[in-house]
Amino acid sequence: MSTLSEFNKFNILGPQMRSFLFSILFAFFAITSFAQNTDAKSNSLGSCGLTQTNVWSNFSNQAGLAEITQFAVGVGTKNSFGIKELSTHAAVFALPVSGGVFGLNIAYTGFDLYNETKIGLAFGKKLSESFNVGVQVDYLGIYADGSTNNKNNFTFEIGAQKKLMRDLTLGAHIFNPISVKLNEDEVIPSIFKLGLGYNANRKVSIFTETELENGENGMLKVGLEYKIIEQLQLRTGFSTNPSKNSFGIGYTLDNIQFDIVVNRHQLLGYSPQFSVSSTF
Repeated sequence: MSTLSEFNKFNILGPQMRSFLFSILFAFFAITSFAQNTDAKSNSLGSCGLTQTNVWSNFSNQAGLAEITQFAVGVGTKNSFGIKELSTHAAVFALPVSGGVFGLNIAYTGFDLYNETKIGLAFGKKLSESFNVGVQVDYLGIYADGSTNNKNNFTFEIGAQKKLMRDLTLGAHIFNPISVKLNEDEVIPSIFKLGLGYNANRKVSIFTETELENGENGMLKVGLEYKIIEQLQLRTGFSTNPSKNSFGIGYTLDNIQFDIVVNRHQLLGYSPQFSVSSTF
């Protein structure tokens, strides 16, 4: 019997038991989920997002916000493994000002009995034509119904992007560099990412990243994008630890970008995701 089928049996349990079981399930994915990408484009590329320069850089690498020249917004949703209680909903905003670009992002995962919230205020700035930096202050919160010890705290993350050549960009990002804790027992991990984005030609782009979390094995990510035409993009990706495949499509309509992806976890199954963003 599949793992997903077992999870679906949660629907027949009482509220308190479901809260308890989902708390265990969330504990498996929680904490590190605070540092993950929430847009369909980067997740269709094996979660490679360090070198992107759009409103979703709010989550992947705040240095990318520095390239935005118009007010931008985006919304997205992800249904993890077909379980609505594990759905994530996100909204992002970017506002160019004199000297840089401010970003605001909100992500909510869970349901009424158990949920996780991340709110970030970011700022990206160009230090030169080829070098961007970004910083973000985060509020992180975990709520469990009936608990007297709900957890919340503040941390920060920083990122950078450097154009090594016209078509080759290096990205780096660190989340929670000072190992802030949610409480005395739960440490939010520090996560460091380093990656490259290469535009091989007008149609093909290649991405690769490594991710290191303190106390865990490293992760390798690879992504490929092919533009059938300028408005239509096909994407695929792969990541390790655990092994996941992704397949997605993007479509550009004037100043609106639509992205869809399906991620496949080797044990837990499929997770569809959709995001849309626009500039004004």
